[in-house]
Amino acid sequence: MRKITTLLALMIAVVMLFSACSKDTKPTIQVDLPVSMEQVNTDGQYVARAYLESLFLGDEAMFDKCYPDGFIDRLEEINDVNVFERYRDTLRINGDIVGTRNDGYVEYTLANGYDEAGMKSRICHVTGFEYSEVGQIRIQKIKACFTNSVETVEADFSFYVYEVNGSWYMLEGVVGQTGT
Repeated sequence: MRKITTLLALMIAVVMLFSACSKDTKPTIQVDLPVSMEQVNTDGQYVARAYLESLFLGDEAMFDKCYPDGFIDRLEEINDVNVFERYRDTLRINGDIVGTRNDGYVEYTLANGYDEAGMKSRICHVTGFEYSEVGQIRIQKIKACFTNSVETVEADFSFYVYEVNGSWYMLEGVVGQTGT
């Protein structure tokens, strides 16, 4: 009886081992709900996600909302270029966007090793805001998920975002981007 029990237990273990090996073990890719126009300026994660989503989906109105009123118009006038199309050309992907998700942030502070005063001065110089109006500054991390006919992949992005009088905006420029 003991041999039969041992043999049965061994057979069950072998079957479980083979069934575990044959399962598709691809990780599940999760994304957050798309950012709505009402959410864009309410938090650093929303403005950064809206920025990416607007470029990938071709939503110029949402792109403009990621910056202070009139900022994009001034850039276009100074540089004689369609800023949205220029930024969109730099982020071309080979596939379709599945979505984005918040991946955390780092406060841009002296305590974290960053020149917060220098960055506030830069923001004021670029935007015309007063130094005292600029509140928090963050390096916002966002994951973007894409799919093509073969696979689904993620890419990591980091952006400078800042808060002025309760509204969050993008600072031009990507801190970093990596594909996974």
